[in-house]
Amino acid sequence: MMTNACERKRSGITRAAGICGVFIPIVIFTCLGLAMALSPWFTWTHHALSDLGISDNSALFFNYGMIIGGILIFIFSLGLIKIVSKRTGAYILTVSSLALIGIGLFPETLFPLHFITSASFFILLIIALLILGLTLKQDRFERSMGLLALFFAAIAICSLFSLFRLPGIAIPEAFSCFPAFFWCMVVGIKMTSR
Repeated sequence: MMTNACERKRSGITRAAGICGVFIPIVIFTCLGLAMALSPWFTWTHHALSDLGISDNSALFFNYGMIIGGILIFIFSLGLIKIVSKRTGAYILTVSSLALIGIGLFPETLFPLHFITSASFFILLIIALLILGLTLKQDRFERSMGLLALFFAAIAICSLFSLFRLPGIAIPEAFSCFPAFFWCMVVGIKMTSR
């Protein structure tokens, strides 16, 4: 009887984490969209996404979007730790979520802190996807999610090569993290139905 209660509690936690995973891209893209709508000066080729975090009109949406998105990724990754056989990638995803929260807490006006949290987020996110992609092999669900993580990590790594070709870095930033948010959504949907 105690085992059944523990299993139900664990499945409830996994479902809650999965729901957070589903909402990650919804929250982040909605907040980014609102921030961009309020910033007609913003262009993908000449700015960084973080530029939206210091403008009077868009800062609220951008910064809170990053903070809430980071919290959702944090909760999602805790649930992921409970269901995957190899946990290293999920632990690194947890740390990258804290860096995403830091991006919202420390806008570009606090440059050293912003640079550290921003660089940490992108680097740790790519490493987490690579490790998840290479280690998720336990069952069919894990293998398919692992392959998807590897594919998205490859997109992120390729996007980094365009960093020095454009005057702004918003496009490489988007290609290095947006696919990961979709990966969280796909895995989150699976987690809610397990």
